[in-house]
Amino acid sequence: MAHILVVDDDPDILALLSEILQQSGHTLDVAENGNEALHILSQTPVALLITDIFMPEIDGIDLIANLLREYPQLPIIAMSGGYRAMNPQLTLRMASMFGAQEIISKPLLTSMVQQAVERTLQRTAKNNWP
Repeated sequence: MAHILVVDDDPDILALLSEILQQSGHTLDVAENGNEALHILSQTPVALLITDIFMPEIDGIDLIANLLREYPQLPIIAMSGGYRAMNPQLTLRMASMFGAQEIISKPLLTSMVQQAVERTLQRTAKNNWP
């Protein structure tokens, strides 16, 4: 299976995604913000990155933009539940425009996460990444 980096500032979301992904046979690293994610990526190759959009320090949109420069072929799944008055679908469409291959709305459903990960990894395998 794949090594995945999950980025979210909510420990409950990190725990949920860790459980879902490990049950599916994946290994993973977790980061609480974009800075931590960039540090992990500089040390550890991953096959997929899943990131929240609204986080402290470096948010998901800035992280995605940074990743497109440094790791242009790294597949990305963006997730969001929105923020204050911001609609989560609008936020996720922005992430898609910035380069996320898949988008997931919170609250997360196990089947949605598994399907998005599998679709992304299948597309990635066809393109020989990583």
